[in-house]
Amino acid sequence: MSKVTGLASFTKRGQQSIPAENVAETAVAATPAAPPSPHARARAQKAVVAMSFRITRQDWERVHQLAITEGVSINTLTLRGLSKLFEERGLPGMTIN
Repeated sequence: MSKVTGLASFTKRGQQSIPAENVAETAVAATPAAPPSPHARARAQKAVVAMSFRITRQDWERVHQLAITEGVSINTLTLRGLSKLFEERGLPGMTIN
């Protein structure tokens, strides 16, 4: 068996691809009888929501060093900064655990 590469590597093994002319028929046949619930989304449903952001290596090194100096996590530094921005605008600060 040859190595599967590209987008094919994301499909389940043994699953056959559908010819282009049968795609519309299959989509109609696979549609469930009832529409999905608008509350079916799984993201951001818990009390604590995980987030991520991108930062340059140079800025990460600065933030990392600051966190070490302060003895806190980068997450805590981020929350402190966001809380300060809210407070500067006259809004309640954030809860930092």
